[in-house]
Amino acid sequence: MRPDRYELLHAMKSSAFTLARSALLATMVSASMSVALAATPKEQKAIVQTGNGGPEVLKLQTVPVLEPGANQVLIKVYAAAINPTDWKNRVGAPGYVPAAGAPVTIIPGGDAAGVVEKIGSGVTDFKVGDPVFAIIPRIAGVLNGAYSEYVLSPTRTMMAKPVNVTYAEAAGLGIAAVTGVRALNVTKVAKGQRVLITGAAGGVGSTAVQAAKVKGAYVIGTASARHHEYLRSLGIDEIIDYTKGKFEEQVKNVDVVIDTVGEIDNTAERAMSTLKKGGMYVSVAARNLEAKCTAVGVICAERGSAAEVGRDIFAEVASLAAADKLNVHIDKTFPLAQAAEAQMYGEQGRTQGKISLIVNAAEANKK
Repeated sequence: MRPDRYELLHAMKSSAFTLARSALLATMVSASMSVALAATPKEQKAIVQTGNGGPEVLKLQTVPVLEPGANQVLIKVYAAAINPTDWKNRVGAPGYVPAAGAPVTIIPGGDAAGVVEKIGSGVTDFKVGDPVFAIIPRIAGVLNGAYSEYVLSPTRTMMAKPVNVTYAEAAGLGIAAVTGVRALNVTKVAKGQRVLITGAAGGVGSTAVQAAKVKGAYVIGTASARHHEYLRSLGIDEIIDYTKGKFEEQVKNVDVVIDTVGEIDNTAERAMSTLKKGGMYVSVAARNLEAKCTAVGVICAERGSAAEVGRDIFAEVASLAAADKLNVHIDKTFPLAQAAEAQMYGEQGRTQGKISLIVNAAEANKK
């Protein structure tokens, strides 16, 4: 072949390769841009609760996707957690009945985990795509809750998801975990103290057990026999089976009581009787016990609200989870459409750890 023909052929091949490569790159860029710039939908699927009643008041409906305001983030929800407050709000339990004139149509759910979809003005701690978990406070007059595909959250009640937990587990790091860790802080649990935790196998109780062990406490928990193996896996020191006699007759002179059961079988007050004089007491399930604490000579700590705690508690929860010192056990999962069944399961009061509502099945079990 003549040199000039060879050079021409070589040039043609090079040009073809360059054009093909350019076309491929253009296609890749275009595809990546279409993913990155995918528009947030205007509507979403959510569970809507209309009024108080049985599971029939929970319906899967189409509702608008909200826009984040100042210091708010829109989260694309992968999983939500079921909490006792959810069904207490639904049935209108004492203390949960809406005030006169309050909206009775809501999207339930206070715990969500997913990724940041949009950010509002003033948000600097998070960016689009960040994996997060959040506690969703109720916003007056706004149809917004975690039982949905998208949810608004203020930045003050959200935190980056630890990389070693799934989204389904991260949803369980919300209300229950924050409440359990805060209970230890307000009762000032310290190394060597004897701590009694009622309902130790539940979401708040199991968190409190793990966090108390991190502090070096001797932890005693009440639970039926079906939960004993689970509690031993958490490192609990002593278990009292409340179905086989009164627990307050089997344990005395503890330094701290963390009650997660409340008024069921008068557990909150019975637990108070196990404290030594000057001991610390908090109930996350019963209210207005200050006078009774004073009467028996113990200190009644302020329980507060999980949605109102400082970011230091959120950071402590995330840090414990990231260090594998706080693990969320998923008792059972339900798809979003079966939220009513999930609440009914929780109402039975036998949950071991947390119940998770799977909103995005493709992502919920990823870390």
